[in-house]
Amino acid sequence: MDTPHSEVSTGSALHSPLPGSGLSPGKAVIKRFGGASGLVATAAPTLVFVVADRLGGLRLALVSTTVTVIVVLAWRLRAKEQVRHAVIGALVAVACAAVAAGTGEAKGFFLLPILVPAVATVVCVLSVAAGRPLAGLVANRLVGGPPRWRSYRPLRRFYGAATLLISVVSLASLVAQVILYRQAEIAWLAVLHILMGPLWLAVTAASLLLSRMAVTRYRKAARQESEYAGAEA
Repeated sequence: MDTPHSEVSTGSALHSPLPGSGLSPGKAVIKRFGGASGLVATAAPTLVFVVADRLGGLRLALVSTTVTVIVVLAWRLRAKEQVRHAVIGALVAVACAAVAAGTGEAKGFFLLPILVPAVATVVCVLSVAAGRPLAGLVANRLVGGPPRWRSYRPLRRFYGAATLLISVVSLASLVAQVILYRQAEIAWLAVLHILMGPLWLAVTAASLLLSRMAVTRYRKAARQESEYAGAEA
């Protein structure tokens, strides 16, 4: 087993805080995305757009969405809740509205969100093909895993499998959104778009939790091998 002895350290409890966060994986992810208020703020522009489009057409939807974005951004800036994410979220919502205005169709609002799972799928697959699975590059660092995780086959395989699983979820999301887009199912597109927030929260939290478990197993195996080597010496 190709275990780097210099990185041996005691395993952490499954729900112990992530390095530098003081929070468990699940709570750290929720906080990272702004908590419940962040999910509401993210969903609000989409919900307002769809309702306004049903009531008064595309022009009313665009105006209502713009006003909603301004109100939500002001609220989050005033509360100092994840300011960077608030600004990014506002820019994305405005960009979606701009695409809808450019296409002259309400379904155009969801063109940019469709690109997200498409890009995620491609990046995940390419990272595995290159021998640098995305889950390893991101999650391993967040859970305090060994810097040379690629030299330890079980960890490398785990991160590769996790990355491929994420790509499958992204691909399924992409296919569903493309089908709904082609059928101009605006309401269902909105529902799926809103649900993707909690879904990715769950996927991210699960990835971090499983990565913590994999790293814990690695450290246990490394410690046992080190003790065995010491006993033989």
